[in-house]
Amino acid sequence: MHFSTDGEFPAMRAPLIALLLGASLLAPAQAAAPMGASAGHIDGTAATRTNDHWSGYSAHSGDYTTVSASWTEPNVDCRTGGEVVFWVGLDGDGNDNVEQTGTHVLCRNGKAIHTGWWETYPCYNIIDYNHTVQPGDKISSTVTDNGNGTYSLYLRDATQGWTEQPNKRACSGAGDVSAEVITETPIYSNGPSPLANFGTVTYTNVSINGRPVSNAGPQAINMARHGRNIDTTSAISGGTQFSNTWLATN
Repeated sequence: MHFSTDGEFPAMRAPLIALLLGASLLAPAQAAAPMGASAGHIDGTAATRTNDHWSGYSAHSGDYTTVSASWTEPNVDCRTGGEVVFWVGLDGDGNDNVEQTGTHVLCRNGKAIHTGWWETYPCYNIIDYNHTVQPGDKISSTVTDNGNGTYSLYLRDATQGWTEQPNKRACSGAGDVSAEVITETPIYSNGPSPLANFGTVTYTNVSINGRPVSNAGPQAINMARHGRNIDTTSAISGGTQFSNTWLATN
């Protein structure tokens, strides 16, 4: 995901943003990186890894065509500032492409600003949907490789009553090498953004290739900085549900 160096989201600035949010999960950390195309350096075992701006689950040992999840948009406490992004996507864990859609929360002057967006990096940087998103809204998201050189990027806010489903061409290098459901913070030139206090977000109906996420053998990722976790990822429950819980801003 691409952001400007001053941390403004496209809804507050321009539809195309020049700075990256996260680079490939297995690549070295960079000053700027696409939201899902890279999570920088990840440490840990095959079962659980840590990263300074990704948490959630990533499957990267097969061929993937679709990934889905639903969540209730968290009520973010902005007293400690920061920002947080919730998304689903293909690619990004091990390559420099990503096809993704989700919601972003930016704390500005003590107020949480919620937006919906999509991205197919590196062809298109973050594009804002320009729809209302509020805490408590029921969000559903699916990214699908259509098999014809395009991706379907589905995002629905059932509470507000809007749905977007752009079909965008695949970028050179897209390979569907991973599928993920991620809680994230942007990375800027001076490092990752503080993680806004989102409490707990629970992802439900999580599936990869139309089957429960647990069937894909995904790896859990905890967000960690300075040698400690700043959020945690739960075990998968019932094959299709897990939670991320905020612990600290940095």
